[in-house]
Amino acid sequence: MKYNSIPEYFYKLYGRLYALILLPLVCFGLLYWEMKTGTIEPISQDIQLNQILLLAVIIVLLAEWTVSFFLFRNKVKSILTLGSLGDRLDRYYQFTLIRFSFLVSGLVLLAVGFFITRDQYFSILFLGSMVGLGVLWPTSAKVCDDLRLKGDERKLILYKLDKLS
Repeated sequence: MKYNSIPEYFYKLYGRLYALILLPLVCFGLLYWEMKTGTIEPISQDIQLNQILLLAVIIVLLAEWTVSFFLFRNKVKSILTLGSLGDRLDRYYQFTLIRFSFLVSGLVLLAVGFFITRDQYFSILFLGSMVGLGVLWPTSAKVCDDLRLKGDERKLILYKLDKLS
């Protein structure tokens, strides 16, 4: 990724992450609204099938979160030895987008499950997953901690400075 300053780096990272999260959020919001107003009816009325689908979605969602966590952690460990801060930030950017792509696919799955069943558990799981994304959001402090930055590099990222004075 090309960036000229640390603020620009975070601006681009956040812009891509917001765009990534916006798709399932809008889809779920529209589905929820349409189902509440009665415009769309759920596809499945079978309670047992709906429970099986809910269990399957929960298992897939947990698997995605687990894979995302371990994949991200292992990838970040691999970039800790890179020499320049720019290279580490570039790789961190890529790994963060991959991580959020995994997690957003789970949100899409929850929206589809809600569409099929109209079960409120999908709404609760969707909201919980959105909160989870907020916890994993790459703030400047989190980037410093993940990359184990010290001294001037930490100060540069933490305060989003263009250069040290």
